[in-house]
Amino acid sequence: MKAPFYSIVIPVFNAADTLEDCLESVWEQSLSDYELILINDGSTDGSGDFLENWTEQKTGLQFSIIHQENKGLGAARNTGIERAGGKFIALLDADDIWHPQKLYSCHQYLQRNLDTDVLYHRVENFGLNQSYARHTFPIKGIDDFIEKGCPLVPSASIIRCALAQEYYFQTDSEFHGAEDLYLWLELLKAKASFCYWPEALSYYREEGGMSTRIDDHLRNVLNVYEHFYRLNRISKKDYEMATQRKYYEAARFYQKRGNHHQAHHYYSVADSKSLKILGLRILNRLGITI
Repeated sequence: MKAPFYSIVIPVFNAADTLEDCLESVWEQSLSDYELILINDGSTDGSGDFLENWTEQKTGLQFSIIHQENKGLGAARNTGIERAGGKFIALLDADDIWHPQKLYSCHQYLQRNLDTDVLYHRVENFGLNQSYARHTFPIKGIDDFIEKGCPLVPSASIIRCALAQEYYFQTDSEFHGAEDLYLWLELLKAKASFCYWPEALSYYREEGGMSTRIDDHLRNVLNVYEHFYRLNRISKKDYEMATQRKYYEAARFYQKRGNHHQAHHYYSVADSKSLKILGLRILNRLGITI
């Protein structure tokens, strides 16, 4: 059998409320040259049964379902990647969805740019009664991550399969929720080719997930940067800059949601020399949500 162009890897843990929307967005893709690899990571809410029932109804779908005990997001993705037989891994989380042209658009790009190792594209956040485009931009190296933040979202990222099977997602609990950041930094250090394609589109669900556990997420992101600093893969200056940026992002997260107390906490440890941050701190003290 001819290898598919894509291996779509979807880890699933207690995603019964969002799973149908996610899977239907795959089924509705205009390009069908893919295999679907579903990893039920110890779900207890019926997600495993839903996977079995849903795939039974999709005639012609090339798929596999892997049921395993709960091992965490990184390990679940790794399980799917190990099973993959496609040329590229297309990542999708069980609470996110794809635009119907996503795979086709990325296929067109990858066919024209054969040296691409990692392709990523536009993302729109939805949920929390709002929808907006995430800040996504081209990157040339780790410096862009340090200065501007991480522009990649797993559900909007495609990795060359051979590369993904060489560099796995972290499974250490201290990096939980930041497994993707760890991988991107590793791949950048390995000189992998990262390409940005603004024509494709994914949708990131902002309800639930890491967005409701921002403090834990922040801690684990900082653990990643500290780990790379201790390994001398980034400088002390870059580590400190990345830390300040994450504090600022956390402050903005809370201010936008009207939690001015938490926003004040993170503004107070962010860059005190920044006039922009000073202005935002003043507005936050006044109880202004922007």
